[in-house]
Amino acid sequence: MPYRLSITSKIDMEDDMDTTDGSRGSDPLRTLEIVVGVIVTLMAVVVGAVLVGAVAGTGSIPGVDAEVCVTTLTDGTPAFRQVEGESTGPVGLAEGITWRAEQVQVCDPEPDGVTRALGVAGLTMWTIAPLLFFGLLWRLLRRARRDGVFADQVPGGLRVLGRLLLVWAALDLVITGFVNAALLNRMTEDELVLFSSYDVPWLLVLLGISLLALERVMAQAVVLRHDAEATI
Repeated sequence: MPYRLSITSKIDMEDDMDTTDGSRGSDPLRTLEIVVGVIVTLMAVVVGAVLVGAVAGTGSIPGVDAEVCVTTLTDGTPAFRQVEGESTGPVGLAEGITWRAEQVQVCDPEPDGVTRALGVAGLTMWTIAPLLFFGLLWRLLRRARRDGVFADQVPGGLRVLGRLLLVWAALDLVITGFVNAALLNRMTEDELVLFSSYDVPWLLVLLGISLLALERVMAQAVVLRHDAEATI
């Protein structure tokens, strides 16, 4: 009889181990952590390649050209050239169909050092900021897996991510506006442009606000966890 009890206990222990391993394999946070880690690694490689290509300007890196470009609205600088009384535009339009171009891209195929530096500054917000965000997100996922989703550090991590997105949106709007204006002033001969920004990063703003709201919810959940532990 004692021998049978020991065998039963051993079987129960093995079942518990199998259940634990199965829950570990199906942990959604683990899968998300791996995916975000891969994204961070790939982004680091891409950021390095883009910045090196933009500074060197050799065009040897795929997807990175030696030219520096800036996008502006067509109602400002520059205007479309008039040729023999007609505007330059698309051909093959049906009779009575009008056309308009809301944006135009101006490029310098042989930029000097200042123009290239401005181009690198314009790329900074859309290379460094995403890498920093996903890096912090990866660290938060690791902490949530180690200490639990309702750990004390999770709301603080969400708050940092939300504020980072809002700061990213504000800096992107400001830096892009001044960089675009500086590039337009170097590439055009019209009046001086002080600020040129045509797009507000509303998605970053909405995601930042959502993360800050989620931080409030998780903070309440942490308080409830402390109350439950104190009750037990």
